[in-house]
Amino acid sequence: MKLLSEPTLLSKGVYLQIPVKITLLDEAIIRSNEPEEVLTFKYKDLGNRFIIPFRKIKGKLRRLVLEKQRGFGIEEQCALKDDLCMKCPTCFLFGGTGETSSVGVPYNILSRVYGETFISESEVKDITPYTANAINEKHQDTLSRDKTGKPTGSGALMSILTVPKETIFRGVITLKDPTPEMVSILVENINRLSRIGARSVEWGRVQTEIEGYYLSDREALSVYLKLSGKPQPSFNGLPTDQKIPQIDKYSVAEDEFLASKLDGKALLKDLNKKGYIDGKGDVLDKFKEIDDISKMELDTSFEKAKKEIYHILRQHQGAYKMLDKQVKILIKSLTGGN
Repeated sequence: MKLLSEPTLLSKGVYLQIPVKITLLDEAIIRSNEPEEVLTFKYKDLGNRFIIPFRKIKGKLRRLVLEKQRGFGIEEQCALKDDLCMKCPTCFLFGGTGETSSVGVPYNILSRVYGETFISESEVKDITPYTANAINEKHQDTLSRDKTGKPTGSGALMSILTVPKETIFRGVITLKDPTPEMVSILVENINRLSRIGARSVEWGRVQTEIEGYYLSDREALSVYLKLSGKPQPSFNGLPTDQKIPQIDKYSVAEDEFLASKLDGKALLKDLNKKGYIDGKGDVLDKFKEIDDISKMELDTSFEKAKKEIYHILRQHQGAYKMLDKQVKILIKSLTGGN
């Protein structure tokens, strides 16, 4: 099975599952609503475990993808929660509701990023509350005071329940109908996930590790089943014949065409002559504007390899830029060119 070459509106039933291990380097506040709460669940087969609902993982990943996207100058005003642009790589990956967004478009986008609850490897033992109270900066004490500044009693204590440092969580993140560009973006930002939970400015530092890849026509991996001792498929990795592009643009090199038995030096010279790359091998706007392989002009000696050359150059634009271009073409077809 392979990754899709282009993103599609209708599902092709391809699933890339990414098992992820998250290790707390610091205490973390994993809660629902109340400050004096920590999320646990008592499983029949696993006992009482700390959990991280996938919505928290997904929300953090979406913000990471979005901030990186803004850094590349793509739809910089797109923002959670009601200001989604509904036409960028982030919206395409994580979904959105058109009518409730500020752009008010007549279509919705379903999320292509799926997941499951992340579960701690070990059972919950003692949960130690962290208790603190705020110091009044003016009076340098913790007393409650009236409007005149007169003490009225002791200050209120704040009790916070935390998940202990060094707790290990495991879970599976799934990308539906993945393309090389989508994989590049998601993997990059899973690896950038360095904090989780509430008040993450001061809590929740983590180390995030990808443990493998499983490409299939279904969601076969489950951390719950693994922790329960149920058999799981072996990781089969990413296709070796499909290159995963880098996040940002990078220069084209001669040796990239060796597998196709093309004269790399002569090809780069022709691509430069046609205005597709500059002297350093960086892809230029003339190539970026091509939305159909048939519009690409090459010397007759390279015509038979046009499709492969096109896809190699496409990757050099960087994953974000390429997916942005693809998404906008899809959205244009969805809205009848409007």
